[in-house]
Amino acid sequence: MKSLFIILFSVSRLFNQNPVPAKVTEVLNQLQNKYAPDKRTSIFNIKANTSTTGKIVLTGELAGANIRKELLTALKSFNILDSLQMLPEKELGTKIYGVITIPVANMRANPGHNQEMVDQLLCGSVVRLYKSSGSWTLSQSPDDYLGWIDNDAIVPLDTIALKDYLSKPKLITIRDQSYIVDKPGDASNIVSPLSIGAIITLLNKSGNFYEVALADGRKGYINTGSVNEVKKWKEETKTQLQPNQVIKTAFNFLGRPYLWGGTSGNGMDCSGFTKMVYYLHGLVLPRDASQQVRVGKPIPSDTTLKNILPGDLLFFGRHASNDKPEKVTHVAMYLGDGKIIHSSGYVRVQSLKRGDPDFTESRLHSFLQARRPLAAPKENGIPSLSDLHFFD
Repeated sequence: MKSLFIILFSVSRLFNQNPVPAKVTEVLNQLQNKYAPDKRTSIFNIKANTSTTGKIVLTGELAGANIRKELLTALKSFNILDSLQMLPEKELGTKIYGVITIPVANMRANPGHNQEMVDQLLCGSVVRLYKSSGSWTLSQSPDDYLGWIDNDAIVPLDTIALKDYLSKPKLITIRDQSYIVDKPGDASNIVSPLSIGAIITLLNKSGNFYEVALADGRKGYINTGSVNEVKKWKEETKTQLQPNQVIKTAFNFLGRPYLWGGTSGNGMDCSGFTKMVYYLHGLVLPRDASQQVRVGKPIPSDTTLKNILPGDLLFFGRHASNDKPEKVTHVAMYLGDGKIIHSSGYVRVQSLKRGDPDFTESRLHSFLQARRPLAAPKENGIPSLSDLHFFD
């Protein structure tokens, strides 16, 4: 035990004698704030240590050759040993993109079905692939959220195959649940179910059915009443950004169960619910409530709710104190007259107005602020689906 203490003390002295220069730490912090302020959407896991020979050793993972170049340029006055692992990893080869091929793909914080679910991606979503671990791949959604997806849910593509996939006409499912079947008509077998908002490739039209294909090569037919042509649908959503229309869509999800990490019609958490509702109107909200609160037009508000309009998003959580900042943990959509619709246990309507039978004291007490997604969305940080790089 004594010898172990001596060894640890010696290592500690050696480390303390070789601290990382403040300038190096400053550069790393500046670049992280510039390129990766949110670890949920950016890969910037870099550590710096000083070796016994005085070299600054850079280890960890980074996505973005331009960031690496900027980093090394900023540290050119130091003796640098670059041991960074650049992503996508070389083992993926040229297939650094993928398309979701199952109705709903669960995205997890770490590889494994027993790990926390952080997001869900619908069939047809295009993802960026970064590295593999067993049968799981670290992926990035079209709106930049990062997580691990089971390889069975993805078909990997290289750049040429991706361009070919994106070049083909697409359909989007507009029914709560739809089905691709092996042949038109009643005497058919299911090829794949689809949740609302899924994207599939259009091949041909045959009477009341479209012939369609999934990215993994499976083909079949879907009823024309279950889908809309993506190009036509995108144009239609531009004229459907009125509060009453958005609220109507929200009411379609009443009774859906709360599901942590859920962003599909099968189950959704609070931010998954608001994200899905606005997605069906062509707008892309960030994934989490603490991210959604950063976009949209800020609305001066208090517990009187006097400035808040139907369709606005209300955020709840911990109020700021002398020793702790404000923390957003929940989001709801405002309906007017003190009413909100949100996923809390299940998607339901409750009230923030005392005296109402469905009044919720805890929500009123934890109300923090409001945002208006429908007020000049793009100018206030909310892109449309047409703005996404991988949305055809």
